[in-house]
Amino acid sequence: MARELLTLYGETDGTNRTGDFPLYSDIIYSTGTAPFTPPTYIVVPAGMKAKIWARRVSGDGETDVIIQWSPDVTVATPMWIPVERVKLAGKGSIELEKRRPVVVRGIRGVEAFKISWSQPEAAKASVVVEVELTDEED
Repeated sequence: MARELLTLYGETDGTNRTGDFPLYSDIIYSTGTAPFTPPTYIVVPAGMKAKIWARRVSGDGETDVIIQWSPDVTVATPMWIPVERVKLAGKGSIELEKRRPVVVRGIRGVEAFKISWSQPEAAKASVVVEVELTDEED
């Protein structure tokens, strides 16, 4: 039984109305030279699943946060399918803790998830998600 809990943090650039959050975490790092460019998606290893339990969104304006899944990120243009949307109606914050997480399965090890944003007017916003990577079947 393998299990890893991680917190992912991302922030908009404040100038674009749409985009993918760069994902920072204490266990995501680079062995390359600085500056480190964070990933915009997380690949789920084969035989494991990612359970996204909690979502926290805060920002200076209306923001839609979309969790998306791809069945194969190794192709030239991956297809991204929205699986959950959280709407921040205006300046402030919203926290969602779920009894049933969003689950992304790694069947072949090429599946991935990313977190995107969409705003009617560009503003600073951030997201924090709690993710459990596990090989348990339940």
